[in-house]
Amino acid sequence: MSNVYFSGDGHIGHQGILKYMPERPYATELDTTAHDKWLIDLWQKTASKHDKIYYAGDLTFYKSEDARRLLEQLPGEKYLAVGNHDGTIKAHSNYFRKVAQIMEITIKPSMCETLSEELHIVLCHYPLLDWPGKQQGAVMLHGHCHGTMDEFNANSIDLRFDVGIDGVLAKRSGGFIDVKTLYETIMEKTNGLTPQQYAKEKY
Repeated sequence: MSNVYFSGDGHIGHQGILKYMPERPYATELDTTAHDKWLIDLWQKTASKHDKIYYAGDLTFYKSEDARRLLEQLPGEKYLAVGNHDGTIKAHSNYFRKVAQIMEITIKPSMCETLSEELHIVLCHYPLLDWPGKQQGAVMLHGHCHGTMDEFNANSIDLRFDVGIDGVLAKRSGGFIDVKTLYETIMEKTNGLTPQQYAKEKY
C-alpha cells in the first residue's frame, strides 16, 4: 500500500533561507550544499517510488537543468501546489502528477487505518481564510509562512495547518507529514470530533 505525505517550503538552493530560518540544519555555517543534501536525503529516506507526496510550494531555487536533475532524485508520485518561488520548477511539470494553485485531495480510510471516514483536504501554497468544503469539514493545508502562522492557526476555530518544513507539524513528524500524524493533530484540535462533525458544530 502506498503512503501519503505532505511537505513544502524546502527552498533547495536558496542560501537566503538559512539566514531567514536559523534553526535549520547547517544554517549557522550558511552551508547551502549540506542543507540541500539534508533535504534531499530526508525525502529519499521518507518516500518510496509508490508513495504520494503533496508539496505546498517553494521546492527549489535551482535553475532549469539543476531543477530537472533534482526532480529525478526525488522518489514518489509528486503533486505541487505552486508557490511564489516555483517559476523554474513549473517548466518541469512532467515530473509531477499534477501542478495547480489550489488542489483538492480526498484521503480514503483504506489509505490510513486511523481514518474512520474520508478526509477532505484543500492544499495551497498560501494560507486561505475560506476554501472549498470548509463548512463541510475540509481541512486547509498550506506553506509559505515558515511556521509563523502556527499560533494563529492554533487559536483559530478553522482546521488550517502549515505543512511546510519549518512548521510545528513538520517538527512533530520529523520532516514529512504522514496522514496518521495529520489526522491525530486534527483530532486534538477538534477534541475527538471528525472534521465533518466539528464543522457542523463551529459553522
